[in-house]
Amino acid sequence: MKKLLILAAAVLLAGCLKLPEVPTLGVVEMPVAAEAEEEIVWSSADYEGKPVLIMFMGSWCPYCKMSMPALNEVAKKYDGKAEVVGAFMDNDKATVLAVAKEHGLTTKILYDAGPASQVMEVTGLPHAVLFDKKHRAVKVWEGFSPTLQEEFTEQLDRLTD
Repeated sequence: MKKLLILAAAVLLAGCLKLPEVPTLGVVEMPVAAEAEEEIVWSSADYEGKPVLIMFMGSWCPYCKMSMPALNEVAKKYDGKAEVVGAFMDNDKATVLAVAKEHGLTTKILYDAGPASQVMEVTGLPHAVLFDKKHRAVKVWEGFSPTLQEEFTEQLDRLTD
């Protein structure tokens, strides 16, 4: 009888506990900052089965500019294996293109990322989120770090093997 009571209590307790949900990318769409007449839209749905690294930035943010070389390098290294994008909060495509050119940013550049940043609960810049092949969030970086490229590489190596 005592074992039955303990088992019943354990089942009730387990029912009351809420397991943490793993944030997922879902379908996110943002305009691509490209010098094209027609607007191009980036969609996370196009990269199912691939890891996705999104770094949220602002054209005015000095730490974002310091993070751009790390983003470029991992984009080159994982080209075809993972999707690496810079998502600017700016609404003005021309401003984003000018900053990207000035700082040699060659990865895919998105703009008007405000709505997506709210969904992903971005609270400061730069803010990077890495999603695995099933588009579950596996790592978040907030702020600049001089070891950012190494950290991105370490995590992406695990996901692209």
